[in-house]
Amino acid sequence: MPHLTVQGKKFNRVLSAEVQITHGDAREAMQIPIMQFVIQIPTDNDVMIGEWALSPHGPKRWKTVELQTLDRSRKVNHTWTLHKAYVHSFREVEFPPQSGSETDQGTYYEIVVRGTLLHNNLDYDGQNILKLVAGEPEPGTE
Repeated sequence: MPHLTVQGKKFNRVLSAEVQITHGDAREAMQIPIMQFVIQIPTDNDVMIGEWALSPHGPKRWKTVELQTLDRSRKVNHTWTLHKAYVHSFREVEFPPQSGSETDQGTYYEIVVRGTLLHNNLDYDGQNILKLVAGEPEPGTE
């Protein structure tokens, strides 16, 4: 399971996480690529994610988000950090179709967390939205 931390708060049991970087299409590349995480986490009585999604424009909307992806040996493979991220999309799903039984999947949040430049007057430099740090090599692959 990946590790997810939002503004210092660690979330347990991340069901799935995907890092997406989009540079546009074949006709035109974007000057600043879209960088986002698509994350599924089980719901609980904590409303932090929902409140974050509802935040008005201002300081409460922007958070630092760190996502650590793991290899088969459960060692950190990559650490991805969105310096200034917001909830671009939020869904709360209850007992989704084809999930097995109600006890298998339960309910979960699916959130798209998108990064933005730290300051509007900065040029994109390849690391001022999303930073990537390598983890440890998987044992036996050095």
